[in-house]
Order: sequence, then C-alpha cells, then structure tokens
Amino acid sequence: MKDVSAASDLLKPCDAQLMRCYPVSTRINHVANDDEECSRPVELAQIQDDPFS
Repeated sequence: MKDVSAASDLLKPCDAQLMRCYPVSTRINHVANDDEECSRPVELAQIQDDPFS
C-alpha cells in the first residue's frame, strides 16, 4: 500500500459510542473455535459455573 492517508484512516481509534461490552463464552479461549458462537452474548452465570472448562 502506497497511500499513507488511506492507511492512516484505518489506524484511528474506534468511536467509543459505537462500542459495546458483554460477556462471551469461554469458547473464545480455544484456538480451534473459530465461529460466531464465540462472540455471542451469554449470561454471567454460564461463565461462572465452571471457570476452568
């Protein structure tokens, strides 16, 4: 890529108003899991039941 201004636009921080935070499954900790289920919101109780699964 030779256009520095185009690359610079990609390096700007994301607007905090567009971000959201929610608990996700512990499936995200395993490299073999590469699907949408990893980022699906879960209840905190599901995560706290077995922290080492």
